[in-house]
Amino acid sequence: MSIGTPPKPLLPRRTEERLGPRHREILDQLEMVFLSEGFSSVTVTQLAASVGCSRRTLYELAPSKDALVLIVLDRFLHRVGRTALNNVDPNESIAEQVRSYINGALELQRLTAAFADDLADDPAARRLLDRHFRYVMSVSESLIERGIEAGEFRSVSPGVAAGMLAGSGLYFSQPGILDDVGMTRDEASHEMTDIVLRSLLHPTIHSPTQQTSSTQ
Repeated sequence: MSIGTPPKPLLPRRTEERLGPRHREILDQLEMVFLSEGFSSVTVTQLAASVGCSRRTLYELAPSKDALVLIVLDRFLHRVGRTALNNVDPNESIAEQVRSYINGALELQRLTAAFADDLADDPAARRLLDRHFRYVMSVSESLIERGIEAGEFRSVSPGVAAGMLAGSGLYFSQPGILDDVGMTRDEASHEMTDIVLRSLLHPTIHSPTQQTSSTQ
């Protein structure tokens, strides 16, 4: 499935393939450290200790801690993006393709929540996340355009609809919002996706739930 062009990786795939197994393992380990502890307050020395390598080994991967953080985050975001696209089955309805893609991109929402404070204080990391978020928007918009062209969706602004779908994750990552709605992040995101998709469906198209209820 080819929709749009994803952001250019900070660590090109060929470059990563030339890394040794230990260096790739360290990148995976750093990702777990950042997801569990964030990245703003840890030092290079602490990172080296947490993954069991030397500072020199980390500097072989990137010239500074800031550059290392961006490489690890970017690598993670690209993997999430590929997984989300792989979740899309072109044989399904457009609505289900959109649902599968958005569900696959939920990791971006988890990342935003885990790194909320760090991202607020790190403009470079925030810009990186924004680039990936815009790609999620572009893929969602392209799928919605296809749904409109196929007559499955009503004639609406694809950009606005994509913004509602992709932007819900940013909204639900705000402190206290999930407590207010009484849901987990996944539950709230799935419900938002369902609400938007139902509103997009052309009047002549019935959702699976509507078809089921009408036969009971």
